[in-house]
Amino acid sequence: MKSDLLRYRDVALRVLIMLLIAYVAILFYKLQNPYAFPGIERRFAYTLIAVGTVVILLYFPYGKVTGRIEGGAWHRKFTRSTVSMYRHLKSLSTGQRFVMVAVILLMLAAVVLAFGNEADANRAAILSYFMLVVGVLNLLMEYVLNPDEDAPDPYSRSRMALSLVLLSVVIYFTPEISGKYPRLYLLPLVLLLLALFPGKFRSK
Repeated sequence: MKSDLLRYRDVALRVLIMLLIAYVAILFYKLQNPYAFPGIERRFAYTLIAVGTVVILLYFPYGKVTGRIEGGAWHRKFTRSTVSMYRHLKSLSTGQRFVMVAVILLMLAAVVLAFGNEADANRAAILSYFMLVVGVLNLLMEYVLNPDEDAPDPYSRSRMALSLVLLSVVIYFTPEISGKYPRLYLLPLVLLLLALFPGKFRSK
């Protein structure tokens, strides 16, 4: 059962990545030719919402959550399930985290486009594409540098720092994003500080 779930999850994620690449390509083409293929981006948006929802559902840690909430009061169940989900997200590798954010941004872009805001949908899709590229590069580096999945990744923090700096630079030099949100490039740098010095920002 678990192997089937992993296989379905892998197939769904690959389909989503291919749809994302096609969607971003269509958005860039529509910027140059706004009257070509009328309505195709909206159809892609609805398809991406459906496939993205399936991917998120397949990645949800049902077993860990249900195992945590057995017994106890309702507030205790909620706390344990929340902690379990947080630990599951924290256990993701650097590449998996970027891919997960890319999926969320992609679904956000599709929802924004469905409400008629094409400009912000394009920006969210571009950000999703950047996240996906960074995530896939990290997954490739994880496979090359640390092929044993059970072994701890010795370069996780270094790759996270490099990825966030690269993301900040790319956002800064992307006029479609920096023109509307000129300070958005600072967000990855703030996340970098929080990741490198977590103890400095915790309440005492």
